[in-house]
Amino acid sequence: MTWAAFTSEWTKLRRPTLLLSTFLGLAFAASLFVILMFSQATANGGLVTLHQLARPNGLVIGVARASMLLGVVAFGIAASQVASEYSLGTLRQLLVRQPRRAVLLAGKMLGTITFLVLALCFAAVVALVVAVAAAQSRHVPTGAWFTGTGLGDLFRELGDLTLATIGYSILGMALGQFVRSAVFAVIVGFAWLVAVENIITRIVPSTEQWLPGASITAVASGGVEGVGYAHGLILGVVYVTVAIAAAMIVFLRNDVTA
Repeated sequence: MTWAAFTSEWTKLRRPTLLLSTFLGLAFAASLFVILMFSQATANGGLVTLHQLARPNGLVIGVARASMLLGVVAFGIAASQVASEYSLGTLRQLLVRQPRRAVLLAGKMLGTITFLVLALCFAAVVALVVAVAAAQSRHVPTGAWFTGTGLGDLFRELGDLTLATIGYSILGMALGQFVRSAVFAVIVGFAWLVAVENIITRIVPSTEQWLPGASITAVASGGVEGVGYAHGLILGVVYVTVAIAAAMIVFLRNDVTA
């Protein structure tokens, strides 16, 4: 039953307009960060030095720096996909075919998560190709990128980005379940992740390590100043668990009238 709900969600997600815009949009965002990073890099400074780019982890620096943008986009897409079912009135029809709400919501969540993870993998592959081309244009040696250490760093970063994407997706779907408006869900999510959390941390810096966006960003980046990787991972799991439980409770108990 969950598989049927999963495939049903993918029927919607694989529409060319949504699939191409998501995959190509994420790839463009990640590639843009890589291009900006290489174009601004100098021998002595900039966003990053040319010497740092030649290190084994130089292949993933650009993708890691784009993690926040990729996460925000994933959050918005996930929120809109759930909320649009209410605003368009399609959720009621889905419940006629699958009255077991827990099964339907689980299938929809799994479908959206796998869709966004695949979009992230596609964006990462494109960004890595762009990174190699950009390195050649700036005469940055890339031999260390493809050593055992470099490939280990690459797969580790992709794993962290995947975990962060799952976290952002679940939080986005939970918000979409609560507000039931695609536009409002995207606006609230973007405002919180991009503006509100930054304002809070500037006023009270000690709160950074307890905020959901900062915690998941720390996971995507392998730890950041003020929020360690382990702390961000544990807190992220807590936020995601609470979000799933809250979304499931709301979905099971509230009437769907539209």
